[in-house]
Amino acid sequence: MGLLACLRDLAPRWALRLAVAHLNHGLRPEAEVDARFVAALAAAWDLPLHLESADSAGHARTHHLSLEAAAREVRYAFLLRAAERWGAGVIAVGHTADDQVETLLLRLLRGRYPGGMWARRPMGGRFVIRPLLDIWRVELRAELIRRGLPWREDPSNQDLRHARNSLRHDLIPALAGYMPDVQKRLKQTADALALDDEALEALTARAAEAVIAPVLDGVAVDRSRLLEQAEAVRRRVFRRAVGLAGGNIGRLKIVHLEEGVRLVEGGRTGQRLSLPGVVAEAREGSVLLQPLARPERSGAEYVLPEQGRLEAASFGLVVESELLSSGEADVSDGATYVDADRVRPPLRLRAWRRGDRFRPLGMRGKKKVGDFLTDEKVPRLRRARIPVLEDADGAIVWVVGWRVAEDARVTPRTRRVMRLRALMEGRAAAAGKG
Repeated sequence: MGLLACLRDLAPRWALRLAVAHLNHGLRPEAEVDARFVAALAAAWDLPLHLESADSAGHARTHHLSLEAAAREVRYAFLLRAAERWGAGVIAVGHTADDQVETLLLRLLRGRYPGGMWARRPMGGRFVIRPLLDIWRVELRAELIRRGLPWREDPSNQDLRHARNSLRHDLIPALAGYMPDVQKRLKQTADALALDDEALEALTARAAEAVIAPVLDGVAVDRSRLLEQAEAVRRRVFRRAVGLAGGNIGRLKIVHLEEGVRLVEGGRTGQRLSLPGVVAEAREGSVLLQPLARPERSGAEYVLPEQGRLEAASFGLVVESELLSSGEADVSDGATYVDADRVRPPLRLRAWRRGDRFRPLGMRGKKKVGDFLTDEKVPRLRRARIPVLEDADGAIVWVVGWRVAEDARVTPRTRRVMRLRALMEGRAAAAGKG
């Protein structure tokens, strides 16, 4: 209420276009009364309004989150939808100086990074701003009373079962008994940490481009490149990699990051580490991070055109194919080449099955695909999602991304070649934009 009143005062001077977004989190019976209050206010002030309801408790159960974390996720997803609806580039939220202090203490007590809230932060192609971050809650209430503006109180803010409420009503008053200006000092610390956090995040973003690479079902962290970074940046890059791999950043603690960086520094090949939502596996030159749930082997099959582009969503791949004369082939371009006259179309892309055999390039006899992947030290987490390309006779032509079959190799007698290239969906999209 205080935030909206301030922005409404500033709107003519700053040429602001305002809209109101209100979410019923589905946690309190009286939340419907709150929604009606907001609707009446928006109508009285002639402001557009977007109302929604959510099942925060259901979201918490489904995603194994605390109720507070789940409510935050559904709230910000809602705010992004509302901003998109209106074409708004900025989302303003009403956090105060008290929230800054409470967040700092919560992070310290939970063993997480103790940075403060940012006054302005990018999110989903937009910016979240906190204009009231330097105003104390008591000051804001006094201003609302002075102006005769009503507001609603959330009774759950008195429930001491929630950690933030315990801090607010018990711990901070107790600390003030030892140091009367403790809130002011904590606020100054949080503000300084927020500035440090912003600078370190900028360094992390640049380092991550060189260190983190997408792979099937996750990301790979380049071990040597990560170790070139300052220690504070190493942890942040690893944290970012966990998030990109689908991990739960909200549950990631400093001890997790320390263990992750130790795995990068000295982990033996095959050594694994379980983290919130992901598992990390040390390889010779990288650490692979993939979702903790073992990916199911896809039963999907795709027909690859002789010339064209196949989007194989079940494998997270885009496969490109092209027919060329042998004279046009450039075997040094990083693509895979097979003798087009030694494979019978149509070619099908599918998951490898137990018992599948092929003759790997350079070998005399056939080998099981599973044994081949084991011998090639393909990470266990990745094997289930590696497809094979087989021809109309059922012969495996290519274990995609790993080895062509000897029976399909290009020879001096080859007249036509098929040029094959497999890209992960994200990289393929980036290449298309270029």
